Amino acid sequence: QLRTLQAASLLSPSATASIQSMAGWSLATRLLSPPVGRLMLLLVINAGANDVMKGIAYTPAPLKQVGGGLPLDDFMSEAAKPLWGPDGRGDLAMMKHLGANAVRLYGNDPRQDHRSFFDEAHGLGLDVIPGLSDWPFVQMEGNCMQTGYDCFEQVKEAYLGNLRNGWLLPDGTYHPALTQIIVINEPDLKLPGITDPWNVTRGLISAIDGMLSAEQEAGVTGDRVNFTVTFSFGICYSCRQNSAFGAKPGLGQMVQLHYGMFNPWEFSYMPKNDLTAFFETRFTNSFNTQNSAADIEPLFLDAYQDTFPSTPIFIGEFHATQPARDQAVDILQILDIARASSLFLGVSFFEYQVRYDKGGHEMDYGIFGLGNYSLEQFDYFGSIFDVWCLQPITNAASSTSLPDSVALAFGGESVDAAMLCLADPSKVPLTAEGLGLILAQSDAAHTAVFVTRVVQQSGGSIADSQGLLNFSASVTTFDYLLASLASEPSWVTWDALVACMANRLSFEGAVGLAVEKACDATWFNCSNVPPECSADAWDFADYVLSVHYNEKGGPALSNCYFDGAATLTRVDEGSSQGVPLCVVTKDPSTTPLTDEGFQAVL
Repeated sequence: QLRTLQAASLLSPSATASIQSMAGWSLATRLLSPPVGRLMLLLVINAGANDVMKGIAYTPAPLKQVGGGLPLDDFMSEAAKPLWGPDGRGDLAMMKHLGANAVRLYGNDPRQDHRSFFDEAHGLGLDVIPGLSDWPFVQMEGNCMQTGYDCFEQVKEAYLGNLRNGWLLPDGTYHPALTQIIVINEPDLKLPGITDPWNVTRGLISAIDGMLSAEQEAGVTGDRVNFTVTFSFGICYSCRQNSAFGAKPGLGQMVQLHYGMFNPWEFSYMPKNDLTAFFETRFTNSFNTQNSAADIEPLFLDAYQDTFPSTPIFIGEFHATQPARDQAVDILQILDIARASSLFLGVSFFEYQVRYDKGGHEMDYGIFGLGNYSLEQFDYFGSIFDVWCLQPITNAASSTSLPDSVALAFGGESVDAAMLCLADPSKVPLTAEGLGLILAQSDAAHTAVFVTRVVQQSGGSIADSQGLLNFSASVTTFDYLLASLASEPSWVTWDALVACMANRLSFEGAVGLAVEKACDATWFNCSNVPPECSADAWDFADYVLSVHYNEKGGPALSNCYFDGAATLTRVDEGSSQGVPLCVVTKDPSTTPLTDEGFQAVL
């Protein structure tokens, strides 16, 4: 249908009407003009499809200057949740808004738990493509460059740490968000380099062997996730080649690795696992490129499909910047190529945020830059950073911003740039300062969002939305807001039974601080939390915070808020629905069978 429309070079009124409801129509007609507009309108018919990978590479370094120190670059960790989480900047939700269906990552500390990131991504419908870091390969003491490029032990231990920290579910299956695992990014540039393919191959086959042994030791069950090695798009003249095509960018490295997986002894390596069977059933090829969509088939894909007729492939970094071009056109074209191929899975667009800390050519990439408004500050492995608001990057070759170009190509929604660097009434602190930021916007609807949060945190719910809006227009100070709610206005209903618990939208570090404060302020000895509520940090926090609130009582904003780390929840008597098991409530039928539960009922 797409090709027929392109050949016709026009759309009849009936055809126009039929596609107005399809993905991208409103965005295309609003943003594009002839002659590009007509071409893009034709291509955008396919933009909303979810049949190929439409990923975004993600390294949201919170730095606005070249250099600067990052204590760690693991941005899928709990410590980075203020950047990607729903109660923070919401980067994962923004990717989904743009139409992405996958997120590709780089840094990875196996000591960190990644379950929360995977849960959030999976809940949004985003696949996760994490990679092992360079640490075991080239950075740690005793890295595999120092062990003759035998990477088995170093990578096995690293991957075992990942599997034990959120990559597996309790039943031993892989987390459903995981679809591909990148063994290493661009090994042909560093392990040791493209001119030494023998050692690169030895390092890769031993690393994959180590990962397979880690799976066995961790007791992995169920379907296994595919592994991939993401090569550069350089030409490896020293690698094995498909003689029918000669040297092609990226392809020689893949042919070389394939040979090593089937003939490991020729690289002085004796594997502990069946690498041939693994490659045939669980391996995906991938590469990074700065080339445009028009280059991919003649430079690479035509030869690849002949060389690897059954091995899938994707582009791990796709973004051609030189010369400047309309990125929507380029992305739409590469996705159309992927849809026409049985092997080409799609692309990950490079990248989500400008890397100011790298400077130079690296700053040519990034869908968003960083604005001048700090949404909040956060503790990232011992260092304090700002969560800067996002600022859309513009492209001189297009009339649209880069976020809108990506949204158009991915079948997502446009971005309201004016809102990105404004205080968000659904996220600012429930304090006088937070209210002041919202009142400065002179928008009663925004104030109503803030007021609703205060009502909910105080144990109530909105009974009359018009009454809420009328009241919100009269709010001038935080004290006035609290005093008005204390008078129990008719537009609010109050829950008969409530309990305090840890806020699952908050960050683990903030919840930990809240627990420390609660333990210091209550008669309860926090070492007496029952064993069934001590193994998990969130269960432990639920127990402590609920006991603290039951003792203190009074306004929830004073005794069940802790800067957003705790929240009040409604308790339906006789039902435990929506209330975690370790929350101590005043409901005798559901509260934990402990002395604290008994005291709460009394």
